[in-house]
Amino acid sequence: MPQVFVRDRLTWVMYLVLGWFAYLQAAPGLVVPHLREELGLSYSTGGLHVAAFAAGSMLGGLVSAQVERLLGRGTLLWGSAGLMGAGAVGLTAGQTAVVTIGSVLVMGTGGGLLLVTLQAVLSDQHGDLRSVALTEANLSASVAYIVLIGALSLTAVLHLGWRTALLLSLVAPVLLWWSNRGLTMAAPPVTSVAKEPLPRPFWIAAGILVCTTAAEWCVTGWGASFAEEAADVSAERAVSMMGGFFVGVLVGRTLGSRLALRIEPTRLLGYALAVSGAGFAVLWTSTATPQTLLGLTALGLGIGNLFPMGMSIAVSLAPGRAVLATGRAVTVTSLAVLVAPLTVGAIADATSLKSALLVVPVVLALAGVGLTAVVRATTPVGTSA
Repeated sequence: MPQVFVRDRLTWVMYLVLGWFAYLQAAPGLVVPHLREELGLSYSTGGLHVAAFAAGSMLGGLVSAQVERLLGRGTLLWGSAGLMGAGAVGLTAGQTAVVTIGSVLVMGTGGGLLLVTLQAVLSDQHGDLRSVALTEANLSASVAYIVLIGALSLTAVLHLGWRTALLLSLVAPVLLWWSNRGLTMAAPPVTSVAKEPLPRPFWIAAGILVCTTAAEWCVTGWGASFAEEAADVSAERAVSMMGGFFVGVLVGRTLGSRLALRIEPTRLLGYALAVSGAGFAVLWTSTATPQTLLGLTALGLGIGNLFPMGMSIAVSLAPGRAVLATGRAVTVTSLAVLVAPLTVGAIADATSLKSALLVVPVVLALAGVGLTAVVRATTPVGTSA
């Protein structure tokens, strides 16, 4: 008899909190053009804002387990949301690069702590069905990206400025905290298992997450530039074509959340890797707008499920240590966010962007190798995988 997935109040609150997190996570990259114009920043200085968020997330992931033991899970969740919000305020108020980059570093630290905590809450709350919860949570993140783009467009049309779009979002966590003050978010009791080092299969799964995150951010960071060259269109048209990628991510996560009720995460991750590889092949060989758009959409369809399924597998390999496992996973994926797009840019400068994007199928293949290793390591002897 199939298990029943129940979306209780705590689950919905975590979905909404993750949506708000994703809204602010994507903001630095989208407001950098405005900051460059207002503060007279170079491209490299502007890029440091995105790097600062990733660095802060790495820090948050490293200290999350210790901070939870010190403060408790509920205090950590809302406190980290407050820290992220404070960083957003600093970003909107900053008049120098030092202040804006420092503020984004604070945002990333709070965001890293927040992401670890809410993923641990969902994992502990739903147990074997954590893959459904994590996929649906990331579905809310996909919606948040679209909402952010709409909010920035609307405030521009109304001449309210990008700062308004960020500051208005700070109402969300305040309302969520106020209306759910009595909600219990207790961590499971600390056992001797919880104090043991994370097992080897977990670190293989963490390596899979590094590879899949690298693939996602290479496409996110360079997809529009590739589309501009491949389809020979304007920069504005290429950016709009990236909408196909984000729609693919949204649809992929919607389908993934349904399939996760019936299919185990390792198999779903394998399917997602295959779809991602096929989508990249279509994109990489494209020479016209329709094929480029099709490739971006197919790539998004597969990539949308790589992180939630990978995270579900990683946490399942560290029972009783959800915060520590998600903390380490957030740390290594933040490193991938920091390094992967810069690596593609450096290779593109030395060769071409088309050649540089071959990093994507390489890391997808490495993720496939890692998935095979995880399956073999967790399959009992004498049992077929």
